[in-house]
Amino acid sequence: MTSFPTLEQIIGHTAVLANLQRAMADHHPGHAHLFFGPPGVGKATVAAAFVQALFCPAKGTAGGSGCGQCPSCRKVAQGNHGDLVRVVMAEGKTRIGVDQVRQLAGFFALTPMEAPWKVAIVDDAATMNEAAANALLKTLEEPPARSLLILVTRQPGKLLPTIRSRCLKTRFSLLAPGEVQRILSGLTQLDDETLREVVAAGGGNVGQALAFSQGELPALRQKFCQEMVDLPTVTLGCLFTMAEQWSPPEKFALVSSLLRKWLQERIRAVVCHPDTQEKGNAITQEDWLKAIVFIEQLLRQAVVVNLNRRLVLEAAFIRLARLQGAAY
Repeated sequence: MTSFPTLEQIIGHTAVLANLQRAMADHHPGHAHLFFGPPGVGKATVAAAFVQALFCPAKGTAGGSGCGQCPSCRKVAQGNHGDLVRVVMAEGKTRIGVDQVRQLAGFFALTPMEAPWKVAIVDDAATMNEAAANALLKTLEEPPARSLLILVTRQPGKLLPTIRSRCLKTRFSLLAPGEVQRILSGLTQLDDETLREVVAAGGGNVGQALAFSQGELPALRQKFCQEMVDLPTVTLGCLFTMAEQWSPPEKFALVSSLLRKWLQERIRAVVCHPDTQEKGNAITQEDWLKAIVFIEQLLRQAVVVNLNRRLVLEAAFIRLARLQGAAY
């Protein structure tokens, strides 16, 4: 695989890729797309690969995908194609500003230099301030010929409804564990056990799994294990703080994975070494199994019905602390 994947080389998002290739085959790629979905699943990667395919002179012989080798494909991959501009939040800023968006009108007004289209990709589009969003709306209301705008965001609800209504919407979902594993196996040199662990910790988020694979996971695992040791003796306030720290989306999949593994180890210890349990003060296998069922239901519901992650972790930690003798 090349260092930057073409549409044909992207792993996962089968339906999304098929729809984009069909649009190109029909010569109607649209004038505005909204790519939305969870962070770290490849929205920006697909956007750039889509542009590669639009620009590639050899796409007819590459199955509707960019070839990845021609000068046009290489320029898109390197970020220096004259007919492609990427709008990102400026360093030190917290929003995409109006001046950045206004420059797009001038960019789109120019005739394409090399490619058949002028394309702009707006990363994290929901961070546009109000003035920037209104300026973008003007461009969408009267799109120049041979222009294409791709908005990428994890929070489409924060965009103006009038912006969303003028875009072709493409929803991205979390990748399956096998897909994340295939991607990471081409990017890392991890052994199989560690690879499986970072895939589970990433929860379908390739970016997060990759971050874990690059050294963050051991420290977070050690932190979690120490917290589990201290859990029966910490105050309720400390327990709430711990739940809050693990509740952000980028950490919740990891703590869910670590918690499941920790509970499996508790069950294994009871089954394999029953003689180590003190009579009259032992936590039985049945006790642990009931706790596992309770916590597993919470973790699943947090994902399926979008329960408050902090409250889910508070309930799980309180159950485990009480099981091990905490008074609250």
